[in-house]
Amino acid sequence: MSRRSAAAWVTAGILTVTGVVVLVAGLSTPVTFSWFAYQPLADATFTPEGSGVFLSRITIAGFIALTIGLIALAFLVGWRAGARRRA
Repeated sequence: MSRRSAAAWVTAGILTVTGVVVLVAGLSTPVTFSWFAYQPLADATFTPEGSGVFLSRITIAGFIALTIGLIALAFLVGWRAGARRRA
């Protein structure tokens, strides 16, 4: 295994592990978003309860890092399988 190949495997592995760690940290942090609507003529207030899923920027960054890491690992596995088939 060449140095370049080893560096690619290590980088893809680190990116995948980092993505998982950041994703877990982002999902464990509560995200709040609140609003209300007031209709003055009806004297009514509307407050939605749990009407959506909101992700923090940390969670989105974790998803992106995990996705890129997994794509890189899949590419490297395919590259190695193709090299073995040729040889």
